[in-house]
Amino acid sequence: MKVMKKKMFKNEEEYNLAVAKLEEIGDRADFGENEDLIKQFEQLSDWIEAYENDVTDINVGNPIELIKLKMSYMGLKQKDLQPYIGSSGIVSEVMNKKRALSKNMIRQLSEFLHLEQDLLNVKYELVVSSPKEKKQSSLTVFTESGLFEYINTAHTALFKKRVSEKGALFAIGC
Repeated sequence: MKVMKKKMFKNEEEYNLAVAKLEEIGDRADFGENEDLIKQFEQLSDWIEAYENDVTDINVGNPIELIKLKMSYMGLKQKDLQPYIGSSGIVSEVMNKKRALSKNMIRQLSEFLHLEQDLLNVKYELVVSSPKEKKQSSLTVFTESGLFEYINTAHTALFKKRVSEKGALFAIGC
């Protein structure tokens, strides 16, 4: 029995020629009946595979894109992921890459979507939203010591509501 050496292509051009030759051999009408063609096909296929494994950089896919693809195959919507990820807001953040998958989410999703956990347990870039330029409204607050302007932000929405409902602000324990 002759041991075949694995051939490594010198460059991508040789690799592409080998792929074309492989397709040519496989397309021949007498391929299934010709023992020599089958051996050539197998040998060339091994060389191509070795080249691809050694030379090409195969990146693991983005887990969110993988989830979206699997959801598409299964006919699922984002709301179908709520039992495995959380509320609709959390599902939306995860699917829009604004929040990372937790270990618990990965475990549950891999079971639900029939995916290996390793495929989902991959680092990926999160979308960092730049501060949106919102038109900031201001709230005027009257106190004993004078007049202040308070910028309305997400943290101060409750404060603004209290002041507008009660009409006054008292500093207790200052």
